[in-house]
Amino acid sequence: MAEAAVEGRRERKKRELRARIYETARQLFLERGFEATTVAEIAEAADVAQGTFFNHFSSKQDVLAEITSEVSDHLHGMVDEQLARPVSTLERIAGFSDSVAEQLIQTRALARDVVLELMRTGARPGEAYPYLSGVYEPFTAVVREGQRRGEVRGDLDATFLAEIVVGALNVSVTHWLVDPDYPLEERLRQTAAFLTEAIQPRTPPGAASPPRARR
Repeated sequence: MAEAAVEGRRERKKRELRARIYETARQLFLERGFEATTVAEIAEAADVAQGTFFNHFSSKQDVLAEITSEVSDHLHGMVDEQLARPVSTLERIAGFSDSVAEQLIQTRALARDVVLELMRTGARPGEAYPYLSGVYEPFTAVVREGQRRGEVRGDLDATFLAEIVVGALNVSVTHWLVDPDYPLEERLRQTAAFLTEAIQPRTPPGAASPPRARR
């Protein structure tokens, strides 16, 4: 029993130390950027030896990969949050694009490296980026709910419309990766406005147009 308790404490301390190193690295990446941060700086800020860092992570790229995994899950959660909002489908799409822009801009020093890592992870020629694949399913649920409520055109498949929406928003993000001065927030808003208009039910000639999403 005593040995089990000692082992339990040892494992807990190991997890706590790993978490401290991880959070320290994440904060330094946010403040300075991934490339500008060294393992030596992470170890010093976490108050551990460099050897201790390497006991938990093989490299700083290993830390970035873990952050990337969390971001992928977070994107899925952001769509779920929009689906839970008591607003129209068009407002949900606009809300998602606003959230993406806000978080990318707030974490600019790290966001570019994370998005690039997301694009590299498991990507194959001719296939969707894996991190987008995780967003298509919940976004399809948003679109399908909009079709059920008569807010989204029903002449096209919900999966196809979700792919178009997510893909178009991602184009703005990739432009931002190439050009740091690219007006990401403005372009995401413009893209979302265009998309919400494009996926609305077709209006017969002479009929009133459907209401636009509130911004």
